[in-house]
Amino acid sequence: MVTEQELEAVGRALADPRQPLHARFRALFTLRGLGGPGAIAWISKAFGDDSALLKHELAYCLGQMQDPRAIPALLDVLRDTRQEPMVRHEAGWGRGAIASAVVFSVAACAPLSPQVAETCQLAVKRLEWLQRHSGEPLGAGPYLSVDPAPPAEERDVGRLRDVLLDEAQPLFERYRAMFALRNAGGEEAALALAEGESGPGRRGGHGRRPSLGLSSCPWDTEQGTCRLGLAPAPPYATAFHALTRPPWCAGT
Repeated sequence: MVTEQELEAVGRALADPRQPLHARFRALFTLRGLGGPGAIAWISKAFGDDSALLKHELAYCLGQMQDPRAIPALLDVLRDTRQEPMVRHEAGWGRGAIASAVVFSVAACAPLSPQVAETCQLAVKRLEWLQRHSGEPLGAGPYLSVDPAPPAEERDVGRLRDVLLDEAQPLFERYRAMFALRNAGGEEAALALAEGESGPGRRGGHGRRPSLGLSSCPWDTEQGTCRLGLAPAPPYATAFHALTRPPWCAGT
């Protein structure tokens, strides 16, 4: 059991801009693991920081905690046009990760940039899906993460690839295919995820790039591109940021 003083010490480490970023990240993920209203309060306070990367992870952690008490902070970030698009985007995903009866609509989050609006639409679709499948067990995946969409039931990698690349499919279904490919792992699934980077509609690269890392895609850290064919990052901050995650996810 952590004392109030110990919790405050971790919170102050997160909030201190003089601390190196890696130390602040350790404090953040410590707070995420501790949970509770005190941890949520300290994480929420840090949204005034100058680092967009740190604020992105603040929103991510609040969502992964799945505590409805984090919803007001996430919605505030979504509505704050002074926040960077990648931060507001992650706040949308974070809100969608917290399944609750609280009404969440895209209109309530306006004004939105295109990529943030798209994220909010995915979050709403996830909540609607959970309501339709209330009481049903979610498929257990190999990763301890709360994803923006449940993985598809399909297990055939070729069919999942077809759905992922088909821009006529609803975005929510393409995300479901993406997370099913991530869970499948292996070279064929990683190739399918990498192939999705080369076509149009690449805003979803933010989701595909961490998925590539978790699927153990071989990674060339010097080149900054996947050996299996990942295209250069598109000019969306949300996707470009996620490009940095796969190398350490894959353990290289």
